[in-house]
Amino acid sequence: MTSFVEYFRSVAEISDPKQYRNTLMQLPDDPADICDAIQGLIIHPYWLEKYGAEIEDDRIKHELQARSVCDILDNIHQLQNIPLDKARPPSMRTVGTCRNFALLLCSILRSKNIAARLRCGFATYFEKQQYVDHWICEYWSDAEKYWARVDPQLDELQINTLNIKFDPCNIPIDAYLYAGEAWTMCRRERADPQAFGIREIRGLGFIKGNIVRDILALNKIETLPWDLGWGILYENYLDQIDRSEFGYVDRLARCSANSLVHLAHSFFLDDEKIRFPEDWSWARAPTFAELAEVRGSSS
Repeated sequence: MTSFVEYFRSVAEISDPKQYRNTLMQLPDDPADICDAIQGLIIHPYWLEKYGAEIEDDRIKHELQARSVCDILDNIHQLQNIPLDKARPPSMRTVGTCRNFALLLCSILRSKNIAARLRCGFATYFEKQQYVDHWICEYWSDAEKYWARVDPQLDELQINTLNIKFDPCNIPIDAYLYAGEAWTMCRRERADPQAFGIREIRGLGFIKGNIVRDILALNKIETLPWDLGWGILYENYLDQIDRSEFGYVDRLARCSANSLVHLAHSFFLDDEKIRFPEDWSWARAPTFAELAEVRGSSS
């Protein structure tokens, strides 16, 4: 356990703030205070109306494609170059999905030598009787010796709107499922696969994709929610899944559900169905505009 905690204390390519490291170090150390700061920097596209924010479509599409934490911070500073602990008006915040909120929190914590990692799965608190596609951040509590689960997207407005009763910095175990847990529930017929997804895109194929993203996150590779085009994330995987894949995905699901970091590393290093091809380029990933009718953005 200790070795894997240490592994998550350091940044990797996507979570490395680079020229922004010193700036991030000036933010508070407490995760709740960091979340407060992040909520003044990023706005989710699904919540624009609730915040009274009017942002042009071109800006939304561009900012949703921010892959690295540096991309996110570049967008923030281009909009308004003031200290990060100063909340921006909603229309001056950068647009991002739940993954962007979680990635920025993860980067800040890692920069402060606090072990942190993203997780990809499904939340129960956005829609009744639905498991909504969602990313969160976990950090290791040195004092209590466990991974605390944090949803940095949930500010006061969202908490009140959604009638959330738990602490967003300590998500209860029944409020959020890792992608592998979701797959196992469906395979054991304890849940309907069509209850898992986002908007009209749902089912086992969608869950499979989130399992792969969760395994990659355990390798400190925090993909965009719509990256696809390699291994078992083939171009039309959201529309179908072959029953011949079930046994293999069962093994992936066990890795995700039980946070088996050593196995996640093995999958990425040794399995061509998970790792990127040698000639892989992120430039091959489809644009948000191309995906708008296929998947949409994550909650």
